[in-house]
Amino acid sequence: MAFEDRNQPEGDQKDFPTSLPIDEWCHAKLRANTSRVLPWVKSAAVLGALVVSLGIGYVVADVLKTLPDVTVLEDFRPLESSRIYDRYGKLLANIQGDEDRAVVALDDMSHFVKKAVLAIEDTRFYRHNGIDFRGTLRAVVTNFQADGHVQGGSTVTQQLVKNLFLTPEKSYIRKLKEAALSAKVERRYSKDRILELYLNQVYFGNQSYGIEKAARRYFKKSARQLNLGESAVLAGLLKAPEGLSPYNYPKAAKARKEEVLAKMFELGYITEPQYRRALKDKIVLNDRKAKYANHPYFVTYLIQELEAMYGADVLRHGGLNVYTTLDPKLQAKAEEVIEKFVRSASPHTNVKQGALVSMDVETGHILAMVGGIDFEKNQFNTATQSRRAVGSTFKPFVYLTGIRLGVISPKTPISDRPVSFGGWSPHNWDGRYMGGMDVRRALTLSRNTPTVQVAAKVGIKEVIKTARLAGITSRIDSYLPSALGSSGVSPLELVTAYSTFARGGVFVQPTAIQQITDNRGRVIKMQTREPKRVFTQDHVAAVVDILIDVVEKGTGRNAQLPDRTVAGKTGTTDQIRDIWFMGFTPDMVCGVWFGDPANQPLHGVGSYNAAMAWHDYSTYYFETYKSQPRPFFLASDEYAARNGLVHLIDPVGVALAKKNLKNEKEDALALDAQTLEGDGSATGAGGSRRSSGNNGRAPTPSRGGTSAAASAQPRRINRPQQNSNYASPSQSGGSNESRQAKYDRWQNTLDDLLERN
Repeated sequence: MAFEDRNQPEGDQKDFPTSLPIDEWCHAKLRANTSRVLPWVKSAAVLGALVVSLGIGYVVADVLKTLPDVTVLEDFRPLESSRIYDRYGKLLANIQGDEDRAVVALDDMSHFVKKAVLAIEDTRFYRHNGIDFRGTLRAVVTNFQADGHVQGGSTVTQQLVKNLFLTPEKSYIRKLKEAALSAKVERRYSKDRILELYLNQVYFGNQSYGIEKAARRYFKKSARQLNLGESAVLAGLLKAPEGLSPYNYPKAAKARKEEVLAKMFELGYITEPQYRRALKDKIVLNDRKAKYANHPYFVTYLIQELEAMYGADVLRHGGLNVYTTLDPKLQAKAEEVIEKFVRSASPHTNVKQGALVSMDVETGHILAMVGGIDFEKNQFNTATQSRRAVGSTFKPFVYLTGIRLGVISPKTPISDRPVSFGGWSPHNWDGRYMGGMDVRRALTLSRNTPTVQVAAKVGIKEVIKTARLAGITSRIDSYLPSALGSSGVSPLELVTAYSTFARGGVFVQPTAIQQITDNRGRVIKMQTREPKRVFTQDHVAAVVDILIDVVEKGTGRNAQLPDRTVAGKTGTTDQIRDIWFMGFTPDMVCGVWFGDPANQPLHGVGSYNAAMAWHDYSTYYFETYKSQPRPFFLASDEYAARNGLVHLIDPVGVALAKKNLKNEKEDALALDAQTLEGDGSATGAGGSRRSSGNNGRAPTPSRGGTSAAASAQPRRINRPQQNSNYASPSQSGGSNESRQAKYDRWQNTLDDLLERN
C-alpha cells in the first residue's frame, strides 16, 4: 500500500516516486481502529448536523419573527426638505435638515436616469423577486478575480430595505433580514413603486438625497430634465457618492460615467449614436459654492415664524410646501432701492444699513421685506429684529389718542412754545417755536412741544394703549419722551400699525404665508384675514386727513405720487441717528428706515431721503400692479363738518352737514336770546322773577324772521362742552381779544390742568 503525493506539480511527477512503502503492522492497526470508530463518527456527524439545522432554524424563525412591517411603505414618504415659494408659486428656498431631499414621482424622472441606475446597479431588476441569485454568484466570482473590480451583489430592493429598515452593520443576521424583507417587499409592491422609493431615498453625495435634489444640486435642473450624460454621472455616484464626486475627483467621475454608458449600450438601453454622443458631451456642473436663498432676509424671517408654528424638526424633515405672500418683482425693487441709497451715501453720512417693509392694506400680506444690504456679511434682519427709536413717526399715535378720548380735534388750537415737564424740556428739531397754531398744523409740520403737551394731557399710558391697539408690540417706556418716539420699534411693527390707519381703524395681523401643504399636497394651513376694529373710523379719519397734509405740504413732500393720494409721516431721532418715512395709500403701506447699526449720528441726510426711497419703491409698485387710483375711506359728514376735515370727506354731504350745524347754532343763539329777554322783563326792582306764562320757557323762534329778543344783542351764554378741560378761546373772553392772546389763554388753561393732574 502506498500514499500518492497529490501536492506534487504535474510537470515534476517523473522525478519523484509515486508511492512510498508503509509498515504493514501500522497499516493493520489503522484499519482495525477505523472499523471500531467509524460508526461513532457517523452518528456524531448526523447528530451535529441535526443540532446545527435546529439552531439555524431557530435563528431564522427568530429573525423572521422580528422583521419590520413592510406595509408601512404603503404610506411611506422619505424625510424631505420643506420648500418655500413666492406668491406666484416659484421656488424661493429649501429648508433642509440632515437629509436634503425633494420627493418626485417616477414619471417625473428622466427615462435615461432610470435606465442608467438599473444598468449599473441591478440589470435583472424586472426579472428577479428581490434576490438575484445569478447576480450574486456572478459578483462573487468577479470579486475573486484579480482585475481590481469589485461588484456588489445587492439588488435595488435589497439596498432599499437596508436603507429604510436595517442598520449598516455587516453580519450574516443582517443579510438574512435583508433577504427576507426584500422578498416580502417584492410580493407586496410593484417594481415601479420599489424603484421610485429607491431613487427618492438613495444618497448621491454632496448632501443630496434622492434624484431630484441631486439633479438640482449637480446640474441645476429637475430630474425630469436630465440628459443621458448627466444621468450616467449620477448613476455612477451610487457606488461611492463622495469618492466619485465630479467636483473633487473629475477624472474618476468621468471614467465611471463612461463605464455606465458602456453598460447601457451593452444591454441595449441606448443606441450606438446615443452612446457615442454621450461620451463626447461635456458635463457642465452647477456652481458648488454655498449660496444663500433668494431674498434671504424674508426667508429667514419666515423660517423663524414656521419653527414657532411647527417646530424645527417638522420644518426641516416634513416636506412642507409653504406658499408665501412675497412678490419677487417688488422684493427685487425694494432691495435695489435700499442698497442704492446705502452704497451711494458717502462714508461721512454714516448711513450703513437700511430696511424696507411693504404690505398690502386689505390683506396684511407682506409683499416685500429688506432687512439689510449684504446678508452674507450680516444676517441680522433689521426689518424684524431691530428695535430702533422711531422719532416723529410715533406722533400720529399721540394725536389719535387725544382724538379718540375727545380731548382734541384737528381744529383744536395749541401753542408751539417752550414747555417743561419734571425738568425735561423738549425742543423742536429746528430750535424754533412757531407760537399759536391748531392741531392740524402742529402734526403737519411735526412740531414737538405741541405733541408732548397733548401726551401730557391724555397720559402716556393711554398713548401706549393706542399704539398697542394699532399693532406695536415692542416695549414702550411709560414716560413723556416716548411721545416723541424715543422707544425702540421694529420697521415691521410700525408698518403694521400704519396699516391700521390705512384701513380706517381696522387691525389685521401681518402675514408672510398664504397657504401650507404637506408632502402629499394636503392643505394644513390656509391663511385667512381676521380683521378687528380697534378704533372708530371717524377718529382715524381725523389723523389720516392730517397725514395727507404732511405729504402734500409738510415734511413728507418727497413722497408725493402723481394721481395718487398719499398719507404719511417722516421721522428723525435725536442727533439724527435714525431717519424714517412711513407712507400709505388705500392699496399699499410701506416703511423705510436708514441708519447705522452702531447707532452713530448721521450727517448730511434726513427723513426726506427716506421719503425719496419710499417714492421710488411706490412708483414701481403702481407701475407693476397698474391699479386705478381710489380714495381712502371717508369720515361721516357731521364729524368731518364739526372737526374741519378736508380730504376724507364727501364734499356735498359735508356742505349739507355744515349748513345743518349753522342752523342748529342759530337756533341755539335765538333760544338763548329769548331766554335772556324773558329774564329781563320779569325782573323787578326787587329782583324777583315773574311768571312768563309758559312755565318759564321761551318759545323757539322760527328760522326766517328776526324777533325783538334777537335784536336786543343779549349777553352770550357759554354752553357746557364735552371736553370742558380744553376750553376754546371762543368760549370766553371779549370779541376784541387778539388771536395770540386767545392761544395763550388756552395754553395757560392747559398748564393749570397739567399742574393739578
